[in-house]
Amino acid sequence: MRTSSTNSMMIGIAICDLIVLSENVYDRIQKYWFFGSQNPCINKYNYWYMYSLLIGDFLQTVFERASFWLGAFLALIRLVIMKKAGTTFKISEPLYGYLLILFLVCLSFAHSLYFYRGYSMAQWDTWKPEETSTGYPANYSEPAVTRDFAGNEILILKRYLMINGVSRILVSVFYPVLTIMLIFVIRKSTKSKALNSRNYEERHRTCRLILVMSIFYVIASAPAGISEYVQLFVKIKPNSILETLVGYGSIFISALVCLNASSHGIINFTMSSKYRHTVKMCLGLEKQHQGNMTLVKVPKISSHV
Repeated sequence: MRTSSTNSMMIGIAICDLIVLSENVYDRIQKYWFFGSQNPCINKYNYWYMYSLLIGDFLQTVFERASFWLGAFLALIRLVIMKKAGTTFKISEPLYGYLLILFLVCLSFAHSLYFYRGYSMAQWDTWKPEETSTGYPANYSEPAVTRDFAGNEILILKRYLMINGVSRILVSVFYPVLTIMLIFVIRKSTKSKALNSRNYEERHRTCRLILVMSIFYVIASAPAGISEYVQLFVKIKPNSILETLVGYGSIFISALVCLNASSHGIINFTMSSKYRHTVKMCLGLEKQHQGNMTLVKVPKISSHV
């Protein structure tokens, strides 16, 4: 898999998706199985749980945004490589893909840090277990904490939502445009007589892979960007239809993000032979073929003068 910049970027997308899905799983398990239950013996607002949710939200925004932009740059780099086919181009080297992953993750990290750095944990109440709870000493209590934002939260939130909304909408616009351009370039290159059948099929598979990924990226990014702009520029009245749509829409958007992240592995396994080969090797289902080197001892010929 580590043979080109596009493959290394696919590895970066997989790592970002894994972090996003892991955070979603952690959040759902904690909310529905542990702290979401009506258990009077558990402090639902303990410090470490609330702090872990804050870190989880921060990591999810960082790597979710990075995954979207990596997908867009994947199509862009593939388009440039196809247009410069037959020439030595450093952009196709794996190192370039790794540097691009690092740059986009750092950029996304800085954007999320601009908003989340204002949060801190502040005590708002004191939790005490009920009399029926066992295992606690007498007069036991814990601080009940919540997120507290230091500074002008509304102003910073508006700037954050504006940049985040622009980012999502740009991805949902650029990705289809780049994909359509890539399809035309690949179709044009496949008409070349110098192209053998193996390269022809490989380019068609790449075309289908990026096309399917672009559809999932647009479905996941466009509704989220529109929702953030609605919250930014439209005054939502309490108990209104718009408030209901935005509230349930956030759950629907979260499901789309998870669907997009989980679909990449299936798409790659279905359409990429290199990906299938790598997965089989990692699972031990296929052994790596190594060339056998035979050493031949050449007898020394002595010459007598």
